[in-house]
Amino acid sequence: MSPRPICLEPMASESAPHAEGKPRTTRSTALLALYTAIVGWVFYEQSMSWPHEGSWALVAYVFLCPGILFQSFGLAYDRRTGRPLTRRALARVVTIPLGLLLAALLGAWASALAMRCFEQAYAPFVSHIAANLADPCAPAAKYFEIPAVAAYNRQTGSRPTARLKHDNKRFVLSFSGGSIDIDGSTIYYDSGAGAWRKFHNDRVDEAGAFSKLTEGLADCKLRATPAG
Repeated sequence: MSPRPICLEPMASESAPHAEGKPRTTRSTALLALYTAIVGWVFYEQSMSWPHEGSWALVAYVFLCPGILFQSFGLAYDRRTGRPLTRRALARVVTIPLGLLLAALLGAWASALAMRCFEQAYAPFVSHIAANLADPCAPAAKYFEIPAVAAYNRQTGSRPTARLKHDNKRFVLSFSGGSIDIDGSTIYYDSGAGAWRKFHNDRVDEAGAFSKLTEGLADCKLRATPAG
């Protein structure tokens, strides 16, 4: 009796998922690297920009952060189990809301960093006004020539005009800020509170509080000397 042939099909079928999974793993790795690079660049740009109350950067976070979590989960699953993720729809049910939460956190964090950089750069601007409160509007151009202020404005590509409202006891310094829509925002320093604040211009309550804060104060505009 001739020996029965050895069947090799099971071994081939066992190795097939691994072979099929390699292109998917490579694609997932490439997508993860791309999404992460874009989000990192957008985060850097937002955090180094002139302060905004809401930013279009949030759109990039909303679209890409769920993808980052999904691709990361799929790669981790493949590495741990040795096979590609099968319940992809279930994974998306989990990673989409978590990704949206991450997007909101990144947007808020970058906005806070942008405001912090602004406050640090403009701290000497505020100090110079306080030191010249008898006539704070006269040396306006010199305020913008302060090294930290000039460097920050070059970095953000800004040529801001400040609005200064004052008396001989206190002052309120304000700038126009960006926003996610055409309404814009207001950034202001209240010397009485010793702090910067920011609000979206369509917030009636905050706009009203700002108007009340500056009521009765003398008013002037502070502009940088045109270059050249």
